[in-house]
Amino acid sequence: MGTYTNFVNLMDMCGIAVPTAPRRDGRPGSVTLLARAGQDALAASVARGFERECPRTMGATPFALPQPAPLPEPQPAIQPDATDSRIALAVCGAHMTGLPLNAELTRLGADFLRRDKTAPRYKFYALAGGPPARPGLVRSSGADAGSVAVELWSLPKTAMGAFLSGIPAPLAIGSVELADGTWVKGFLCETDGTTGARDITDLGDWRRYLALQTAPAS
Repeated sequence: MGTYTNFVNLMDMCGIAVPTAPRRDGRPGSVTLLARAGQDALAASVARGFERECPRTMGATPFALPQPAPLPEPQPAIQPDATDSRIALAVCGAHMTGLPLNAELTRLGADFLRRDKTAPRYKFYALAGGPPARPGLVRSSGADAGSVAVELWSLPKTAMGAFLSGIPAPLAIGSVELADGTWVKGFLCETDGTTGARDITDLGDWRRYLALQTAPAS
């Protein structure tokens, strides 16, 4: 099997051939370095150093072989895909950044992703009760439905149970449609929970509603 190199693939290995210094008879020389599957970078880096240490010229010319460019700095290992161990969660009220319940997310290891909006298919309510004040998001097919501002957070799946245990009725976690048509998990409200609540769909933003509550009367 040493006559040809096809056995490298057959045996699930990797290999690289590089020039060496000329043979004693003046003919070009080379060496093939082999490694186990998945060690391509290791084989290539060893071959690079081996070739650099072999005195030779560029082919049949008298020009010396130039030094190779420096290797790039090692990069941190790529983390597993977030979808494998984390879940995107849309929040639209007291769990948003800087609001009273945001710590319930951060202490469970949640990371802020971005601000976004729901598809224009939701009613938005300021629920009775508190503190803290909470909104209710209800999916609706009515003409008076609108788009609501949300924050997307990445929560470890292992922490989801602990987070769910602290959510009071009439709130729940369900599927929320974003403005781009994608779906994520997020806060929804049972329709019965909107009895006595204030409809703030026209505002479409919990922070805007809170700002109006604290603004001095004109």
